[in-house]
Amino acid sequence: MSAFTGCMGLRRVTVGLLAAGWLMSGALQAQDTKAVDDLVRQAQTQLQKGQPREAENTLRKAIDLAPTRAELYMLRSRARDSSGKFEAALDDANKYIELEPTDPYAYLNRSRILISQDKTEQALADANKAIELDPKEPDGYYRRSDIYNEMGKKAEAKADEAKAEALAKQ
Repeated sequence: MSAFTGCMGLRRVTVGLLAAGWLMSGALQAQDTKAVDDLVRQAQTQLQKGQPREAENTLRKAIDLAPTRAELYMLRSRARDSSGKFEAALDDANKYIELEPTDPYAYLNRSRILISQDKTEQALADANKAIELDPKEPDGYYRRSDIYNEMGKKAEAKADEAKAEALAKQ
């Protein structure tokens, strides 16, 4: 066997091993994805049953498996908010925004948490950002209407509520 043939044989073995490793990693990723999806379904069920602390623990496991899946932070943020853990909920909301900065619901979620913390001006800024990102989504106007009501700005609140209702009918 020539040195060239031996080199080609090694190259084929190396390529084969790399391909096998790639296929194995894909299979492991698929298992992790299924496991994370199962945990998400479990957490959603727990939230529906009024068990936000259990959902938070379930989502912690999911995040350990898939720390770059943005929706896990949104869901855990909601669970933590429901448990009254506003600072932790805010941390998760911020992480979701870091991963999905163009999602208007990210800002609506954080706005809700900020309202719970009596941070009205920051909540208003997030509602405005949600409207800026999707001006045809009524939820942004509903949220801003609530904030304006809390601020005593009744005319602005009514205008936003009317805008939200008009958009909702479309």
